[in-house]
Amino acid sequence: MARGMEKGFIFNDDKDRKRFILRLEKCINQTGVTVYAWALMPNHFHFLIRTGDIPLAKFMQKLLTGHASYFNYKYDRAGHLFQNRYRSILVQADQYLLKLIRYIHLNPLQAGIVTSLEELERYPWTGHIGILFKGLYPWQASEEVLDLLSGHRDEKITQYIKFIKEDESVPVVSDSELTEGSYLLGSKGLLSLEEAREQKIANHTQHRILGDINFARHIYSRIKDQQGSFLRNREHEHEIIDKLLEFTKEYWGVSRTTLISKGRSRASSRAREFMSYALVNQMGMSLVDTGRILNLSPQGVLSAARRFRLTNEMMSAIQRITES
Repeated sequence: MARGMEKGFIFNDDKDRKRFILRLEKCINQTGVTVYAWALMPNHFHFLIRTGDIPLAKFMQKLLTGHASYFNYKYDRAGHLFQNRYRSILVQADQYLLKLIRYIHLNPLQAGIVTSLEELERYPWTGHIGILFKGLYPWQASEEVLDLLSGHRDEKITQYIKFIKEDESVPVVSDSELTEGSYLLGSKGLLSLEEAREQKIANHTQHRILGDINFARHIYSRIKDQQGSFLRNREHEHEIIDKLLEFTKEYWGVSRTTLISKGRSRASSRAREFMSYALVNQMGMSLVDTGRILNLSPQGVLSAARRFRLTNEMMSAIQRITES
């Protein structure tokens, strides 16, 4: 799921949506993801995706960056189009696949964009019509969805439509669980959504999981094996990065826009060196991730961090911000 900044529109007309779909198809071909369900809403979108060898982040980066560039150019706007990072939830497919397909494809109806299921069948901006009309969106895994049902194609279509109308064959799951996940995995370990809310730490998560406890524990074990005991608190990271950027603005008079524009003024260079050092040496971020934030190559980040002169004043500022 990705949402427009401050719930602003990310599509203004059908031309925007068509352009997005063309970009989506290109990104699918480049990254090998499989799309089972999707819905474009005025200020956000939903996808149900199975990734391949290429990480989801690469697919989303290509899609979101490309659409933001197109949208900003067309409407002569500047700044971020999408609100923060996209939200992704790892799904236990055998329990939730059909339920999520139904939830996503009914989004326009629930939002009042269409007023009936019959109108939804003609609405071109969800995967629902792609399942009903073979070949309409060749990049969509429509036949794989229908293969979850039985009989020949016409019988499967009938079952699918009945399932969309009456969700009796799948256990009831709340919409909040489908959009938030049932388990959160992050700096506090593995918590149920209810536990995280009770402890008021729902934003600690690095991973959201939709599945049963055994599935969640299996994913937790895999991630710990891959990353060790350290799991990044991305929400807290973003807060610290914002505070570091605010410090550079106050201390050197350098805005974030100026910082990433690779300006060559002395103030810009000092601010960039400060950010590179703080993110890499104090926060432990990779050169690649830091480079994405500062619009620098990994080697550029390394060089900037090495040039930074660490004074007592700067060390105190970094510690005050990163330990807050």
